[in-house]
Amino acid sequence: MTGTPAKGAITITHTREDGTVLDGSRKGDGVYEIVSQHGFRFSRNVGIYIRGSQDKEAQHWRINGAAAALRAAGHTVTVTINEDDDRSFAEIEEAREERAEDRAERFGERAGRAAAESVARRKKADDIGRRFEGGQPILVDHYSAPAAFRAQERMHANMSKSIEEREKAGYWASRAEAAAAFKEHRNDPYRTLRRLKKLRAELRQQQRYHAEAVAKGWDSVDRHARLIRDLERDIAGWEEVIEKAKAEGVKVWTPDDFAPGDFVRMRGSWYEVIRVNPATLSIAWNLRLAPKPVMTREDATPPGYRLGTFTVDYTNVRGRCPGEVMRAYLADGKVPGTKTAHEASEKLPASAVRAAEAAKPKTKKRSDPKIPKRVKVECAQDRTTATLTFLTGRSQPHKDFQPVTLRPPEGEKFSEVMWANTLRAAAVDYLAGRGFRLRDAGWGGGSIQGASHAIEEIPAAEPTPEAAEGEKRREQAPTAEEQPAPAETCPMCHSGRWSPQARVCGHCHHNPTATAAPAPAPAADTQDWRDAMAMVFIVSKNTRRARKRALWAMTRREAQAVCGDSRTSGRSYILTWSDHPGEEGTDWEWVPDNGSLDPVLADLGITPRREWTAARDAVATAMA
Repeated sequence: MTGTPAKGAITITHTREDGTVLDGSRKGDGVYEIVSQHGFRFSRNVGIYIRGSQDKEAQHWRINGAAAALRAAGHTVTVTINEDDDRSFAEIEEAREERAEDRAERFGERAGRAAAESVARRKKADDIGRRFEGGQPILVDHYSAPAAFRAQERMHANMSKSIEEREKAGYWASRAEAAAAFKEHRNDPYRTLRRLKKLRAELRQQQRYHAEAVAKGWDSVDRHARLIRDLERDIAGWEEVIEKAKAEGVKVWTPDDFAPGDFVRMRGSWYEVIRVNPATLSIAWNLRLAPKPVMTREDATPPGYRLGTFTVDYTNVRGRCPGEVMRAYLADGKVPGTKTAHEASEKLPASAVRAAEAAKPKTKKRSDPKIPKRVKVECAQDRTTATLTFLTGRSQPHKDFQPVTLRPPEGEKFSEVMWANTLRAAAVDYLAGRGFRLRDAGWGGGSIQGASHAIEEIPAAEPTPEAAEGEKRREQAPTAEEQPAPAETCPMCHSGRWSPQARVCGHCHHNPTATAAPAPAPAADTQDWRDAMAMVFIVSKNTRRARKRALWAMTRREAQAVCGDSRTSGRSYILTWSDHPGEEGTDWEWVPDNGSLDPVLADLGITPRREWTAARDAVATAMA
């Protein structure tokens, strides 16, 4: 009868050379089941140990936790930790390489045994299968059927085992190959640079912790001091590896090697450099075109979108080509090779490119602070209204432009994103009326949280004869404020296919090129009924409004000219007028004027009003 193993004395020892090792355990005593919950592992070569504990600070939380659990189970535990017996950087790396060589040899033997077993099993399966080579099926009712079925099962089992061993051989072969290449990968200069970056960050962190522990009198002062010592040792050792690689001809790229406009080689492709940063390069990037032999700034700026960039660490750089050399090759439909780019980079270094750029005369761009640089659109939660705010270059509300309220068409609601046509069209429509347009950069944010976009003034187009005549009438007629420049989008559908010079829209075919008939001037000595007041309304398709939407108040003569103009009707709305509008608030209500029809009013020489007198004039009374 087997009894419970006696609970003996357990020793947990930590040294820099051997790491954390547990001694005194025997098979079946339950020690491993306890300490495995605290990060201990088992190896036939080492025993019970903590993986990755060699040449490092002792993991006290694991050791103390395991010791407490063992004592609770009735074991006697002794813990010995020696942090002072440290080794040099060369000794540590040499020991790691030796362990890697041992792993490579051990994994290679396992791969060989698995491959041999796979071949043997396959041969055995082939030998069994020879009895079926003639194609004779198994005769179920024959006395040979049981033996045939057993042979078939053995053949399938051996074939399955052969496949399993073959996969195992491939696994161990890959592990052996990785272990054999440990030294090469460990000392790779570019990997070492990334490792140094991480070690320096850890050193700065430990220095902060050590200073804080000293100031507050914590017990962790010695531990932080040891960690700082270890990090400084490793950093000095890896810096020697980098210096050795430089002496052997390895190029270590830095910010001094690049200038904006150069092309950098990364992962087999060339990318134009947009910005040179201390730690990374900002390159032109367009995911839809990647991978591409050469990615230029133009490739990374699709129409209607902002420039796309991506950051590249200097350790991933594998070559440089001056911008003018790459452009010359691209003009011929070619891509320079690595050797050609290297020669060009030697002849035209980045310092020369920066010096030539600095020698060019630069004109300081001064923007008018009175002109807004951005707009912000915030949509209400119910999506029935939106607020458009003009912003300065510092994204602050512009003091000369008051926020305005945008409303969707009748029966519709705004969308929660600025890419939807409803809210975007309303914003573009209003901006065009104020003489602004959106720049190429895209919207940032969502409409509910607030979406912003860069804007610019619409440049003045070459005046046409009709525009010159309208300008002359506008100078003669009194105006409340200066009219904005005509928009470069269709005043009806706001499509970008609008031609300002031809005044023709390729989308809705709006063509207001015919000279509009201006309102005739009334005779001085007679009172014409057309001089009485009328109200101009907006009538939308499928409108269900209880009250009419009043836009302007003007004379009947002016209302006829405005509503008869082809530019005041579109696919979804028209302008109409009435001299009996009814009562304000009951039959009609004022709606905002977004300014999209200001060019029509300017051409006709009309200055509308935004107030209405309910009393009828004498001429209208006489004709009633």
